[in-house]
Amino acid sequence: MALLVDACVGGAPGYRPLAPGGSPQSMVEFDDWVQRTLLDPGRALYSRVEAEILLREDPRITHRTLYYDLLSAVAQGASTPAKIGGLLERQRSTVIAPLEVLESAGYVRREQDLLKTRSPVITVADPVIRFNQLITLPLVDMVEHGRARQAWQESRPTFHSKILGPHFEELARRWTRAFAPDETTIRAGVVGSTEVPDPSAKTKHEVDVLALAPGERPQSAHARIALIGEAKATIQPRGMRDVDRLQRIRDLLAGLGHHIEDAALVLCSLHGFPPDVQRAAARRRDLLLVDLPALYGDGPVHGGR
Repeated sequence: MALLVDACVGGAPGYRPLAPGGSPQSMVEFDDWVQRTLLDPGRALYSRVEAEILLREDPRITHRTLYYDLLSAVAQGASTPAKIGGLLERQRSTVIAPLEVLESAGYVRREQDLLKTRSPVITVADPVIRFNQLITLPLVDMVEHGRARQAWQESRPTFHSKILGPHFEELARRWTRAFAPDETTIRAGVVGSTEVPDPSAKTKHEVDVLALAPGERPQSAHARIALIGEAKATIQPRGMRDVDRLQRIRDLLAGLGHHIEDAALVLCSLHGFPPDVQRAAARRRDLLLVDLPALYGDGPVHGGR
């Protein structure tokens, strides 16, 4: 429940008094909580009103329609200025300055690939803004005519794929930065993500969590890699296929000249791990399993012994 609420409104304590009733303790209570807070036009925390208030607070945001369009494009998955401009049928150059305003205001986040020079990946940083752009606005007529329950049911797939999934990945990166050095033997420096080409398979592998060794600089030609991780919030537990994929990525990184001798493989899963993966982690020093209790400090990290 902590993860789900955080994915909707973030960790800002100022939102707590605006949410009527207690915090949700089960999935049924969570569904009701969403409908009576973020999807109730009569509440202070109604996401459409809150998003407008947040944007209005910055005097640089004068044409809110443009900024709404930019946020919607980013929330839908457009992650570079070129892609954002293309989705909005605008020239790339016309979205650069507004994106910089949104970034400085904390509404979007810009992150560079840790291993290679390419366009930065832009994502929505403010959970309330993200919820509004992906859930509330597409069904605003339904919501504002008293059909919040129906709107929420229609939006559940979007919530899980475009909100909960990316939020879980960011949580895994946050855990790697802040807590992995204390709870594992991993010594991580800069943490982020990357994309690794696989020429033989004619594909690219997105790496959700990548940590360089302490002292290594991003985009170095022969960086020492401390951690290669996968973070997924799918209902199905992560399996040995995910372990094999991480091993493949490690081999590809070695082929590119990076030092992977001490690189740990880390699986972060919202719904745990099947027995064969647990047995593999118990046997291997290079494989770590991180479930939701471990991410929140309520349970141990498995493997890596």
